[in-house]
Amino acid sequence: MSKKKNTPENEENISEEIKEADEINDTAETNDIAAEKAEDKPAKPQKAKRKFNVRSFKHGSMSVVLTVVFIAAVVVVNIIVGLISERVNTSADLTDGLYTLDETTEKYLAETLNTDITLTVLRTEKDFEEQSSPYKQVHELLKKMDMTEHIKVDYLDLDSNPNYTSQFKGETLAANYIVVECEKTGRHKILSPYEYFSFNQTYLQTYGQYVVEGSNIEQEAVSAMLAVSNEDVIRVAFTEGYGESDSSALRNLLSKNGYETETLNLTITDTIDPDIDFVIMYAPSIDPDAAQLSKLDKYLDNGGAYGKNVFYFASTSQPETPNIESFLNDRGVSVGYYRIGQSDANYLISSMTLFAHLQQIKDTDYTQDVLDSSLYTLGADLRPVYVLDRSSNDREVLMTTYDNAFLYPLGVGLDENFSIDSAESGTFNDIVMSSHVHTNGAKSRLLVVGSDQLSGSSFLSYNNANNPEFFLGIFNKISGKDDGITIKAKTFSNVTFEMNAATANVLAIVLCIVIPVLVIVLGIVIWVRRRHR
Repeated sequence: MSKKKNTPENEENISEEIKEADEINDTAETNDIAAEKAEDKPAKPQKAKRKFNVRSFKHGSMSVVLTVVFIAAVVVVNIIVGLISERVNTSADLTDGLYTLDETTEKYLAETLNTDITLTVLRTEKDFEEQSSPYKQVHELLKKMDMTEHIKVDYLDLDSNPNYTSQFKGETLAANYIVVECEKTGRHKILSPYEYFSFNQTYLQTYGQYVVEGSNIEQEAVSAMLAVSNEDVIRVAFTEGYGESDSSALRNLLSKNGYETETLNLTITDTIDPDIDFVIMYAPSIDPDAAQLSKLDKYLDNGGAYGKNVFYFASTSQPETPNIESFLNDRGVSVGYYRIGQSDANYLISSMTLFAHLQQIKDTDYTQDVLDSSLYTLGADLRPVYVLDRSSNDREVLMTTYDNAFLYPLGVGLDENFSIDSAESGTFNDIVMSSHVHTNGAKSRLLVVGSDQLSGSSFLSYNNANNPEFFLGIFNKISGKDDGITIKAKTFSNVTFEMNAATANVLAIVLCIVIPVLVIVLGIVIWVRRRHR
């Protein structure tokens, strides 16, 4: 084997190879040292990747969905309840009917009223309601009326609508007034707070202050509705100029039921307007002369057509009135110059007097509305009304006393010389209707009432008396009107929520024991179920 000779070129190649080998060795040694250091250090843990939990995702999504659905449901329910509450009464009245419409009002609005009525309150709704508790009560009742089919209640600020008053020339309008209008008839009526509130008369008379003690809004509003919606106006004229008794209570009753009342002075009227349907002479203390009473004769004859009506009310405070008696006698009726008392204590209104007692209504066409009434018919200071044989007129007795009534002569003082045992006693007529019938069936009527107090303010306002319904029924029967409306006023008082001891104990147990225990048990059940999932 030949041996290579070392030349400079070979030595240079060898040096290059040795250099490369040294670099490789250095790299290896470096890697070995790094490896040893790496082995000496603890291994760095790798970050674990989170796995996608389907179950958690499903529960979380479901919670979000349920929350959104619940919130949406609450919003929808609130909207629906709001819409319903605008047309349906959803409130509860915990007072004694102070914020609830009377049953008679509800029946009239739902069954009788058949034309659209607008009530415009002259104030903003917010300001009207927030003035005081009485105005709040009126506001609530107006809201309930507004929920019925034919009633619309609007609120209008006069300051923002100054031109509104121009259509009511000559009439007073101010804040809190209520305008009742019927578009069909074009008629309107204005109610002031002095009409739809009642006031404490003691404060008014003593101090001149108006202190509200009650609300007449239902009565006044329904009365106005009857008046403006009535297309066939019935006119009732009360005579004046003869010292008549106070007839304001009867006038108010008729006005509130759609009748148009006015006054009539026979001394200055040549002929009574034939468009007048009723003429009422209310206990005159001056006896009209025959010439003036003859005007009533012509009125009843009505040119031979009949169909007119005269109502005469007597009084125990009247002097003798021979001209009036002659007028009544011609129609087969007479009023005795006595006062009717009652000796049976079962029929007395008060033990303080024998001359205020219960009356009984007879079965006639004019009395059907109250014949079966559970209320009482009250009377005081009555004079007996006799039926005479001298007339061909039809006579019907509408009301009498009960048995054991007696007659006390007028003009005689109550002294020891009078004895009930010796007085004329029995049953006496209180009210008689005398009718002159035309061949065609038309009637002219004369109603004779033995006492002006039967339709006085006391007996027309008592809650247990049917006197308003009785007289209204007669007017309605004759005029062909629907049943009238009599609504009692609402009196403001301290409203209390009373409960007995048993009710209080039940509420205490429910609120202090039952409900807290149920909440605790429910919480434990929910906690346990979530704990074991």
